[in-house]
Formats: sequence, C-alpha cells, structure tokens
Amino acid sequence: MIEYLVTAFFVAQPVPAAVTSPNTGARAPNQAETSRLRGPVEITSKLVAGTRDQAVFTGDVVVKHQTMDLRCDKMTAHYNGPREVTRVECEGNVRAVDGERTARGERADFDVPAGLLVVTGNPEANDPKARLQGSEVRLTPGNSNFEVKDANVTLESAPLKVKGAQQRNPVDINAKRVAGTRTQAVFTGDVVVKHRTMDLRCDKMITYYNGPREVTRAECVGNVRAVDGQRRAKGERADFDVPTGVLVVTGNPEARDPTTHLRGSEVRMTLGSQNFEVKDAVVTVETAPLREQQQKRKSGKGAAGNPDGGAKQP
Repeated sequence: MIEYLVTAFFVAQPVPAAVTSPNTGARAPNQAETSRLRGPVEITSKLVAGTRDQAVFTGDVVVKHQTMDLRCDKMTAHYNGPREVTRVECEGNVRAVDGERTARGERADFDVPAGLLVVTGNPEANDPKARLQGSEVRLTPGNSNFEVKDANVTLESAPLKVKGAQQRNPVDINAKRVAGTRTQAVFTGDVVVKHRTMDLRCDKMITYYNGPREVTRAECVGNVRAVDGQRRAKGERADFDVPTGVLVVTGNPEARDPTTHLRGSEVRMTLGSQNFEVKDAVVTVETAPLREQQQKRKSGKGAAGNPDGGAKQP
C-alpha cells in the first residue's frame, strides 16, 4: 500500500468573543479581530480519509493551531455545516506543546471554539516551574491556565531564608482537583501538601506565585492538620509563608508535642524547629515524676506481687 504525506488546511470555527450591548458603550470586535480569532488548522499526516462531516488522519499526525503544536498516532477532525473544524480527537502517543508548556497522554480532545485541550490516559503536563499528573489534564492554549483531576502537582518553591544560603525545596501537592492561572492555583478535595519536614492536610488550599512562578504562600481552609516531626497542629485555617517556613494556624487551633498540649486563638510553628508560639494560650504540660516515686523505682520497691513495698516474706 502506498502511503501519502498529506497536509490539509481547514478553517477553525471562531472562538466566541464577548459581545456587549450597544448601550454599554463597548465596541464589538472588528473584522480583523474576528479573522484572528478564527485562524487556520494545519494538519500533516501519512494518510487521510474523509467525508463531509469528518476526516480521519493516521500516521505521524501533526496539528498546528495558533500557539499549539499537537501530535499523535491517529486523529479525527469533526466539522460543522459550513465545514469549519469544531473538534479534534487524538489517540496514541499524544504530545502537545504550547509555548513553554508541554502535555502528553494516550488520548486528547481539543474543543476548537472553546480553545480547550483535554488530555487523558495517564496524562502529564509540565512547564518550567511545575509538573502535573492526574486522571485528566485541561489546558487552554495561549495562556497559563490549567485544571487537573485527581491531581499530583510538584511546584517549585521560593527559596527558604536561611543564614548564608538559599535553600530550594519542591512542594508536592495531592488533591481531587486543581485549577490554576499564572499567579495562583486552587486545590480542592483531600488536599495533602508535603514540603521539607511538614505534612499539611486540609479541604481546600490556594497557593500564590511570585514573578518567577515560585510558590511563596499557601492558604488552607477546612480541617487543617499539620505534622512536623513530633509536633502536630490542627485548626480550621492556616497560612504558610514558604520563604520563612512559618505556619500560622487559626480557628480553634490546637498543637501538641510528646509532653505538651496547647490551645489558643493562634498557633505559630516554624518548620524544622521544636518551638511553638501561641496567642491567648492554655497550656497543659506533663510533669516530671515525684522524687519519692523516682526513689521507689530505683530501689525496686512497689514491684508487682508486693503492693506494700516491703520485703517479700518467705
């Protein structure tokens, strides 16, 4: 069978633009803007077979649309009545590149009017500062937005402020769902954060980035539980400052270590340290044993079988 290298050009269905009422004074997009929003879809493959409603591309498929380069083993392009491409389905070895971001998986669905790429089949996405894995990855070509289901996300953190050096430690986060932009990400559902020595859990968390896209701060809401070595803290809310390593827990907070239980209006703990700081504190501390009890233990008196502490009778 002779295979052909086919390059096909299609007109994409235009991305919907916000149309405002004439009473608002905002102008509607002009013809040049509408043309830019449409944009062609260029597809290259070894073989293509098509009908009026769709075309099936097989063998080294490459799709170029605006800022995105999408590759796979097989692709089906669907048309609307005017023969504009509305949807693209990819199967096998899916790889997408959009600027500095990449995504890969076994399947992908690209909604052309919405400008939304959904990758499934052990999907993974990367940019210079983040690695995302889950059951489904959603990307919007041309911007930094993403959404991941059943997410495992590794983010680069802002450097820790320590004497003489700057330590960088990644932040590893698991959640049922994450949605993000260039400046922040929102994690929801069984959120688990692992950073340096700390394990932090909550119902919802928002992480904030600086200009270089490093995590500088995290806000947690709902059933906050933190473990750092032998120390534990819990409450309804928490704010974690990454560069200083300080976690502030509020909302009926409590903290514990092997000998102390603390309650108050605010609990502060620094990662890797053994210290607590508590506002409006109520502290319960385990006391050392009485001296008389220590002496009995040393002399062996009061042993089992001789409750009076005296010498055992023959």
